[in-house]
Amino acid sequence: MPPKKKAEIDFSKGFAELEQIAAWFEQGEPDLEQGLKKFERASELSHALRLRLEEAENKMKEIKDRS
Repeated sequence: MPPKKKAEIDFSKGFAELEQIAAWFEQGEPDLEQGLKKFERASELSHALRLRLEEAENKMKEIKDRS
């Protein structure tokens, strides 16, 4: 299995953007094309944020193991 690519995203900014996308969907906007683009972006953000969390978790395990 190839190594995972390092997530290059500012966690707080990515999370804030994801929240904005969720709010847009909650408003019930009827624009299908824009909705598809926003859904795709949300999927990308979700994946990148998940990777970033995994990196942080691994780093914490490394630090703990050194103690």
